[in-house]
Amino acid sequence: MPILDQGYQHWDGKLAGHAFRWLAITRNGVKAQFKNRWLVTTLIGALAPALLLAAFLALWGLFEQKSSILAPFLFLFQGLPEEISSGPKGFRTTFWTLAFVQFFQVQLVFSFLLVMLVGPDLISQDLRFNALPLYLSRPLRRIDYFLGKFGVIAAFLLAVMLAPAILAYLLGLAFSLDPATLTDTWRVLAASVAFSLVVAGSTGLLILAFSSLSRNSRFVTAMWVGVWMLGGAAADAIRRGGAEEWAPLASYSADLVSVRDALFDYDAQWERVAGVFRASREAMEAAARSRQRPRRPRIFGIPIGPPPPPGAPDEGPPPPRIRVESAAQRRPPWKWSAGVLAGLAVASAVVLSTRVRSLDRLK
Repeated sequence: MPILDQGYQHWDGKLAGHAFRWLAITRNGVKAQFKNRWLVTTLIGALAPALLLAAFLALWGLFEQKSSILAPFLFLFQGLPEEISSGPKGFRTTFWTLAFVQFFQVQLVFSFLLVMLVGPDLISQDLRFNALPLYLSRPLRRIDYFLGKFGVIAAFLLAVMLAPAILAYLLGLAFSLDPATLTDTWRVLAASVAFSLVVAGSTGLLILAFSSLSRNSRFVTAMWVGVWMLGGAAADAIRRGGAEEWAPLASYSADLVSVRDALFDYDAQWERVAGVFRASREAMEAAARSRQRPRRPRIFGIPIGPPPPPGAPDEGPPPPRIRVESAAQRRPPWKWSAGVLAGLAVASAVVLSTRVRSLDRLK
């Protein structure tokens, strides 16, 4: 049996700088999370929207070039109006924006699932097993501890949102073969980076604050699910009560969506493409009415009066329009949503500073 010296032991490893002390907590936290099979399954599922986004950008690039490689997929573009089919480059920014917005709409669900799987144990387990003295007895400050725990959440969120968006954007540039694509779509890339950072920062701080409020991770999970799901139900209830303008503020996901749409300028792009489709449909309906056979007025099913001259258009009433609620009516103003997210971030920071105390104040 070897006898080990319990005295001073020299460290021969590589020393890291003081600015990256938190990285050790993040690295070990990420490694530990991969033991959760539900987390791995969620990460694999999050790849599907990224692959669809990359495939769409590649097909759109080939569609702009009228490439023969696109022949097996031409059925995907048959329903487009003539204005778009004849000049797809003029709608490049619009369709890229819509594609990225839909991608982030789906990834937002995966992000909430990842936060639910990763976040509850981060601080609550340290409080439960009294592990904070072990952290803070080392050359580690509270801010390093917070950054290390926050880095675990941010690593997974950016892996399913920012990294796939950047890779899909680069793939779209490669298939477009047009230098003007970069100047046309730079705002899409900037909005993707900004929204990914907003989601990582807001949800990361919020779940860390929840995790510091309880030593039981199940309670933390219940709090997160409540904010995620009950917030939308509360917004609908308030909205039915008459407060339509500010009611969506109660929904955390609606606040994130409002900021996202403002970053991507989604409303302007959606109105543009919707206007083209609307004009195309109205033109088709007018052409169909002009081809209809004129009808004589009838009383009890019996036609009366002289027959209309050939070629006269049918003067029947136009078909009723279907009233569709626009996306802008279902979400709060983005400045209000940004204020709510900023307020939650400040409240989370206050909770963390009071719940995770320094070593000299720990019992």
